[in-house]
Amino acid sequence: MSVPYISVIVPVYNVKLLLPRCIDSLLNQKFTDYELLLIDDGSTDGSGEICDEYGEKDSRIKVIHKQNEGVSKTRNRGIDEAQGEWITFVDSDDYVTPDYLSDLYDCTKEGIGLVVTHSKHIKENGELLYNDYNLPQGKIIYDASRFGKMLKEQFISMRGYVHSKMLRKDLIKASEVRFNPEIKFCEDWIFLFSYLNAMNEMVCCSSASNYFYVDREGSLSHAAHDFSYNYTTFGIIKRVALEFCSKYNADIADLGPTYLMHKALTLVTSKSQLRSIKAEDWDFFNRYYPVTSMKTKCDKWIVQHFYSNLSVLFGYFYLARKFRKILERHNLWSIVNVLRK
Repeated sequence: MSVPYISVIVPVYNVKLLLPRCIDSLLNQKFTDYELLLIDDGSTDGSGEICDEYGEKDSRIKVIHKQNEGVSKTRNRGIDEAQGEWITFVDSDDYVTPDYLSDLYDCTKEGIGLVVTHSKHIKENGELLYNDYNLPQGKIIYDASRFGKMLKEQFISMRGYVHSKMLRKDLIKASEVRFNPEIKFCEDWIFLFSYLNAMNEMVCCSSASNYFYVDREGSLSHAAHDFSYNYTTFGIIKRVALEFCSKYNADIADLGPTYLMHKALTLVTSKSQLRSIKAEDWDFFNRYYPVTSMKTKCDKWIVQHFYSNLSVLFGYFYLARKFRKILERHNLWSIVNVLRK
């Protein structure tokens, strides 16, 4: 069997109703020089059997069954099994157009280490969740000296997921970049920017939009995490972001690393949690947290003026969380939306 040009890695876990749509869309590609790795992460709803059925019908499909370990270890297993020169990731509840792989392939050339295309963020009923970013049209190649500009033009940090992108397998293995199994949220952002930090090649960004990211209730992106988890993850993201800025002379504000520290603050349940925040992180938040709404403006002002007064700070975030829950409980979304503006 010849070595495929692209390896498509699909982690699978309990998505029986949506899985056929995902696989069918990948088998309907105009580009044909690829392998499809279906990594069943110990599914209990029959998803594994669906993978086997498809594997028996198409020689491009390789099915791997493993015990349930989470999406990060499942993606890492896919990297280890991949035979292609390039790797792309597709989530099993998402789907792609027939041009997905061909548009990724069209961006590959000597010296390219990462291909970035666009995706559409949709509800389960197919409704578009929000308008596309105002991206430059066509294909643009950025060398390392222009990565800071790439952040601003392509919103790479806001689009820090691994789907709708393609990475070189030799660079992944040489740099030993892997998904962190301890991280359940933003693990793809950390992987992507760790890969960028490790490589010295160019990035090709295309305005092609062939990937449909389905926003599902119950998915990991909707999972609630506590203060400690978000603050710990913020620390990892901050380190990776600072390394990127140091290497590529980029603006830390364009990477948005303070998002998870703000998330942690909104989830505080005790003053001891606030006391555990390092002084350097308070300073980092005050310098770089962006004001994007009435709520974030209030939050930043409170932190800037009262981060040394833990009683006031705890009371503010505790009451703000309670107030929001009351609005949500009574379905008063108009007020919530005003606060977001």
